[in-house]
Amino acid sequence: MKAGFSDQTDQDFLNSMVESINQHRKAHSAPLVELDQELVNYAKSRAEHLADVAKLVHDGTGGYGENLYKSSSSNPSQGPATGATDAWYGEKQYYNYETFASNDPTKAIGHFTQLVWKGSTKIGAGRVCGSADGKWHDTYIAVNFSAAGNMEGAYKDNVLPQ
Repeated sequence: MKAGFSDQTDQDFLNSMVESINQHRKAHSAPLVELDQELVNYAKSRAEHLADVAKLVHDGTGGYGENLYKSSSSNPSQGPATGATDAWYGEKQYYNYETFASNDPTKAIGHFTQLVWKGSTKIGAGRVCGSADGKWHDTYIAVNFSAAGNMEGAYKDNVLPQ
C-alpha cells in the first residue's frame, strides 16, 4: 500500500455503510443488502489500489458492481460511509424512470442506480485513509455489489421509484 495510507475498514465503518445503503434502498422498495466477507476483502483491495494510483478507476474484471468515492481534508480524518452513500444517492435527481437514463447527459446516474439496484443483495466495502504529502488527508472508499447492477434492459425491474 502507498506510504502514508492505511486500511481503515473497521466494523463501525462496515455497519454504517450497510445501514446507510439500506436506508436509501428502503426508499426504493429494494431488498436490504448484507455484508459478504469475500466482497469486503475484494473491496478493501480495491480501496488500496485507488490510494496507490491516487485516482478513482473502476476494475471491470471482478464481476461485481462497483461504486467508488474519494474525499480530501486538510485535517486528518476518516471519510464516513454516509459521505459516500449520500453522494451516490444524490445522482437520483438526474435519473429518468421512463427513459432509464440521465436527464442531463453531463451528469452521472450509475452510482445511484447501483446503490438501489433491486437484484444486488450483497456488498463489501473498503476504506483506506492517509496522506501522501502531509498536507491533504485522503479517504478512498470502494463498495462492491453482488449481483452487479446497471445491466442493459433491466433498469425498469431493478431501479424502482420512491
